[in-house]
Amino acid sequence: MSLMSDGKAPGPVRFYLRCDRGDCEARAVFELVITEPGPDIEQDLMGHILHESEKAVPHIDAMGWRFYPGGLGYWCPRCTGHRTGPAPLVVRDEKAPGQRARRRRPK
Repeated sequence: MSLMSDGKAPGPVRFYLRCDRGDCEARAVFELVITEPGPDIEQDLMGHILHESEKAVPHIDAMGWRFYPGGLGYWCPRCTGHRTGPAPLVVRDEKAPGQRARRRRPK
């Protein structure tokens, strides 16, 4: 997973985010001050573990990062390209001339 945190709520928490797409090296670091403590570990283990990341989700979306389930992970705004789904693996320059269709030689 490409989202990691350093710190505990309540207090300042630093988040480290890395793009999971192919060869992309994009990274982001931001800090949030989370005022409310997480749920008790004895009563809600997953809530305790995910408390800080739940508070970070709106900020990650505001920065243009997108999470794709199914093992794709977090993608940076450049790799996302649009907000409806993953960007294509091959990005073509729109100014480049189109490739002409080749005719097959008759046998």
